[in-house]
Formats: sequence, structure tokens, C-alpha cells
Amino acid sequence: MRKISLKIAVFVLLTGLVNPAIAQLKLLKDDASGGRPVMSNPYSEVKGSAYLLDFEMGSIIFSELDTAANLTIAFNSYDNTLEHKMDGQLIAYYPGKISGFILNTGSYPRLFRSGYSIPQAGANVFVEILVDGKYSLIAHHYKTMGDDLTATYGSQRAKAFQTIEELYIVKDGETTLLKTKSKYLKETFEEDTEKATSLISDYSLDLKEKSDAIRLIQLLNIQEL
Repeated sequence: MRKISLKIAVFVLLTGLVNPAIAQLKLLKDDASGGRPVMSNPYSEVKGSAYLLDFEMGSIIFSELDTAANLTIAFNSYDNTLEHKMDGQLIAYYPGKISGFILNTGSYPRLFRSGYSIPQAGANVFVEILVDGKYSLIAHHYKTMGDDLTATYGSQRAKAFQTIEELYIVKDGETTLLKTKSKYLKETFEEDTEKATSLISDYSLDLKEKSDAIRLIQLLNIQEL
């Protein structure tokens, strides 16, 4: 097993210098590792996938100084677990057992952590860190299971996964759902409402667009420097 610091892992992912032979993680399947074997797929009859994305190369973050890179992982956003393929088996990690993980989607690393208090979900969920600063923007990805609305009339009722993404703003430890209508800006940005409103106008931002929401939070953080 070879573990590296989180800063090094992110740098390596960003610069494309990952060598698949660098880290061969030998995880113990017990309480010390925090991982649990996944014996079978309980959702084989459900249409769609429980995973946010397919399995790909990424990193598991055990702590700021303890990151294992070059692992085949996927985020099960229905069970809220990070799953790692190892020797033909799956090992699942829950929030609290690991600090987070990095999905190396193409050349774009995506960082996930837990510990943010999400309304109706609590802090024991993985979220994606879109912007980190005085204002942080995070995405809560999760899946629900419901009736398959595409099933033909008269066929046996089937279940299907639905994918949901919610954006939250975090400031001073408080997590607030990002509401896109201008009348809700004050309850989100409080004393910085005027700054946020001005930036939205100056840069023609539409908060319904994820990229524009990211841009707004980045601009707010720059003004705070």
C-alpha cells in the first residue's frame, strides 16, 4: 500500500501524472480499515444505476495526510457509500470511515467530503466540493427509487432510479439550500446580499445554471481577499 497526502493527490490528478502502478491498496476487510465487502447487487431488477458515475480511477482520502491513489472506485449515491473494486470484489466505505474521495473524471478531478449538515439528511453524507472558501458551494448528489415511468402500459410495474442534485452554500458552518430566485438572495447571503446582487447583474449570471452559481461564489470569495 502506498499512501500520499491529499494535496499531492490533487496536484497529481490535475497535472495528469498518475501512474496506475504507484498505489496498490491492500485494504483489510475489518473495522480497522472501515471497509465492508459488498456481496451482491441488491438492485439488479431496478432500471438505471445506483452509481453517480461508472467505476473509474480515483483516490480515497483517509485523512489530510493519508490518501490512497490509483484505485478503481465509484460513488453509490443511493446507498451513500464509496465502493472500491479490489481483486474482483467490492469494498464499501461509509462517511465517517473515510474523510472523502476524489473521482478522476477524465482529466477533471472531483472532490467529495462528508461532515456538512445537509437539511433532512444530516452530516453523514458525501457531498461534492464545487468551491471552497469563505463561501463554499457544495453539491448533494443522491438517488431515489420510484416507479419506472417509461414502462409500457400493462407491463409489470418496475422500479427505476432517479438522480437528484441539490446545491448548498456553506458559510460559518451554516449550510443553506441555494435558491435561484432573486427574492431569496437575502436569506442566503445576508450582509453580502448587495455584493451578490451586483455580481449577478455585472456578469449576467443565472443561478439556475450550475456554472453561473459556481462563478458567483468564486467572485464573492475573491472580493473577500
